[in-house]
Amino acid sequence: MAMTCLSAAIAAISVAATLFSGAVAPGAMSGEILSLVLAALTSLAVAGAAALDS
Repeated sequence: MAMTCLSAAIAAISVAATLFSGAVAPGAMSGEILSLVLAALTSLAVAGAAALDS
């Protein structure tokens, strides 16, 4: 579970960098999809961290 948490966190950082660097035009459909992917990866990282904590 540690590797899942770590890989999800790394992927979330990568998606966030893409979103907030200006590489995606504001309001573009790809930006909306990347935003949903970022939310999913963040929740996966949090769930992995919670599983490690218990």
